[in-house]
Amino acid sequence: MFLFFDFETAVGVGVFISKTNVMKDNKEYDVDEAWRREEPSDVDDCLKRLVELSTSDKKVECHGASMLEYDGKFSIRPKFDIRFSENDKNKKSDKKRKEKQKKKEKELIQSFREKAFPFLPPEARRFIDVARFKWNTYYNTGTLFIGRHYRLPTRCIDWTTDPFIALFFACCNDTNEPGVIWWMDYKNFSHAIAMQWPYFYNKYEQVEEDFEKNFKNGRNEDILIRYHYHCLLDRPQKQKAHIILSGEYDVHHDKAIHRLGVRKCGRIVIRSEIKQNLLDKLTLWGINKTTLAIEDSYLEKIARQVADEVLGSEKSKKAK
Repeated sequence: MFLFFDFETAVGVGVFISKTNVMKDNKEYDVDEAWRREEPSDVDDCLKRLVELSTSDKKVECHGASMLEYDGKFSIRPKFDIRFSENDKNKKSDKKRKEKQKKKEKELIQSFREKAFPFLPPEARRFIDVARFKWNTYYNTGTLFIGRHYRLPTRCIDWTTDPFIALFFACCNDTNEPGVIWWMDYKNFSHAIAMQWPYFYNKYEQVEEDFEKNFKNGRNEDILIRYHYHCLLDRPQKQKAHIILSGEYDVHHDKAIHRLGVRKCGRIVIRSEIKQNLLDKLTLWGINKTTLAIEDSYLEKIARQVADEVLGSEKSKKAK
């Protein structure tokens, strides 16, 4: 499988790791304290701030998105969780809810693979088949990754190492509403997620196959993992993209990242009135739907159709 798990040696590897300090934190979470908010006043201020991020000696990873609000707070939340929650009207126990989520996720991935496979580029078909041969199922993170890049609702959150690509995604969906770029120090997050592995896998690196086995077997774990896929897929290469995947459902990634110990992070709010001018500037720089390979295609239509059939129609409101 063309997969690379990015690991950097963690600081303090001799310290005992417990589940309590991996993902549990009794302190009340406040997104405004955890992710410092900035709001550039105009196009130049916005671009200047992103230049600072992109030219810093510390590598960053960014997630650009509409400014979705949950329970009165802004959050990074996977599309699968949003769509499932919108259409799951029955109140069930936590165990039954997770069982239904797992069933729906499997159905979603398998249906997308079946309907989209003939229309996928050859490298994507090869990618999916190699993952199937390795894991004896289409229900794996490789198929999940392919689906996500054609806008299938999944547990994945897309991140990029280019702040200006994140800016494009923060601006492109609706120029009448504000957008947001979530950013964090790449190495800080690398160290934070590495602190999870001793508790769950009794080692500090090369955990991707351990995670994959549990994923395909339906075992949920309260962790986050970062995946890079080194392959010939056009979209992730052009977008300098990777994913962060949660081992559980109903995870607010911003909160989970904070509880792992990431403190070098923040949010940049993009005002609606400057979005179009920013998009025009990015076009001059060669950053647009065409160059990022995200033009609406038949595969996106398949992904939308499958999501509607499996999860129900989309009801989420636009960003506020």
